[in-house]
Amino acid sequence: MSWKRGMAQAFLRTLSPRDFEDVACSATVQMVDRMGQEEELDFFRRFVEEHLAPLLAGLERADRAALMNALLLTLAREFPLADLDILGAFSATGDPWAKVDEEA
Repeated sequence: MSWKRGMAQAFLRTLSPRDFEDVACSATVQMVDRMGQEEELDFFRRFVEEHLAPLLAGLERADRAALMNALLLTLAREFPLADLDILGAFSATGDPWAKVDEEA
């Protein structure tokens, strides 16, 4: 671990959850502003694929469903639903429910 990362992590541990949220949002916006479009898309895809499971690890199945239900309106507002290929996305992943079934 680099000394910068170590210092940043030590600093972040001192923040309240709300202050951490503010810093994380600001830092993410600043970082994304420096990226090209393709790099930005790759960043968001990788972030969700690599970090969503650990972020949700402490939540029960019912909590995850409640969170998803609470987020649906925001997601629908921010993503072009008419352009999504939901059937294609699920068929391209093999067995999209494998992880869900393991947790059930």
